[in-house]
Amino acid sequence: MTITFIAHSTPEPALYGAMAAILAELRALPLCHLPVTHDAKRFANARQHVTAQGHQLTSGLVWLERLTGRDAGAESDLNTLIKRALKEDIVVPSAQPMSHELAQLAAENGIAVESLRVVKQQDKFQLEDAVSGKVRSNGWGRDAFGRWALGSVLQPVMRAGKKLRVALVGDFAEHRDSYPAMLAALGDAADALALSIEVVYVTPNLIGSQLDCTLFDVDGILLPGVLNSAGENPLAGQLAVATWAMENRVPLLGINQGMHLMVAALGQQTLGLEQVVMHGPSALNAHQTSLPLGNPPQQRLGNHPVYCQAGSRVEQMLGHQATLRYNQRWSLNPRLLDELYSAGLRISARDEKGTGAEAIELQDHPFFVGVQGQPDLQSRRDRPNPLLMAFLQATRECNRQRDVSHVALTKSVRLKHPYFSMG
Repeated sequence: MTITFIAHSTPEPALYGAMAAILAELRALPLCHLPVTHDAKRFANARQHVTAQGHQLTSGLVWLERLTGRDAGAESDLNTLIKRALKEDIVVPSAQPMSHELAQLAAENGIAVESLRVVKQQDKFQLEDAVSGKVRSNGWGRDAFGRWALGSVLQPVMRAGKKLRVALVGDFAEHRDSYPAMLAALGDAADALALSIEVVYVTPNLIGSQLDCTLFDVDGILLPGVLNSAGENPLAGQLAVATWAMENRVPLLGINQGMHLMVAALGQQTLGLEQVVMHGPSALNAHQTSLPLGNPPQQRLGNHPVYCQAGSRVEQMLGHQATLRYNQRWSLNPRLLDELYSAGLRISARDEKGTGAEAIELQDHPFFVGVQGQPDLQSRRDRPNPLLMAFLQATRECNRQRDVSHVALTKSVRLKHPYFSMG
């Protein structure tokens, strides 16, 4: 048996394991991975990939599931790795060259080792032999959505219609280098709909006039609400984004904590700025948006079923029953949800117990939908997530209506002085 060890000496979590996943797909081999660490200060979301079984791993391992359809599984120690290699050939990624300990263990057990490393030539990545330097693969690149070019994905998508501007909360480096799943999933949905979109990155701590200038001409907003965000007060900035989308009737899809921020924005508008808080003490407060998940606090990970409310917008997207991937620490306060019912807030989906609010939507809004799960972690290039597709469809429709309204306005208004032009 053989261990094919692939070293990629790069600090970016989003690149970890990607070339190893490509090779595992090409050779139809399993990929096993050892524990790896990244600079938590530089890459706050370095470890936010969650598998269907509930393992929380380095974010770059999303590529294994996207490219091969196989779950990354749990991290292995050296002994587990050797036991697996005694039964079958395996591929092992690493951020560092192969350790002397691993090489010695493989030799002692009669396991062959193929040592490769990832090198970058201009904007392409390729594999070369760590000893001879011989190139062992063609160059692989990433598209505008950070996705790796593999096989048929090299074929261009024929896009039609006007380019849409979609705001994605979080800066470019965060989505490209630290947590790549959301940007990739957005690209999957755009491809499926043959839409041309421009991604506008919104730094989480933007507020006031700076936020207005950034969002004034966007067609839709994605609010991931990632667990760790940079900035002095990122929750205030993300809350401002949710409020802006609500007041300006711009389509908004909130994910995980993003859903909580949407509820907080509606609560502040309805109940007053001083009453609604995102996080507070564990004691139940009527105007507290989020409560710890469980007592003592727990974390909900992996795939879980949800049941959608009949006639809701979410049911139209997912059906009556669906499976969502979770990386959850907080639940929505049921008391606050009840108070906001009169403002048009509806619970669109509940958990298997029928108690937890898994999705919400706001009536009388083009698209104001939030989900507790992580639809980006279930997206594939050939199977985009229906929530993201529905969001982009609503974004396109709102853009069309705005264009029609502008044309009607400019044609119906007769200027008193014809030498003036409409702005």
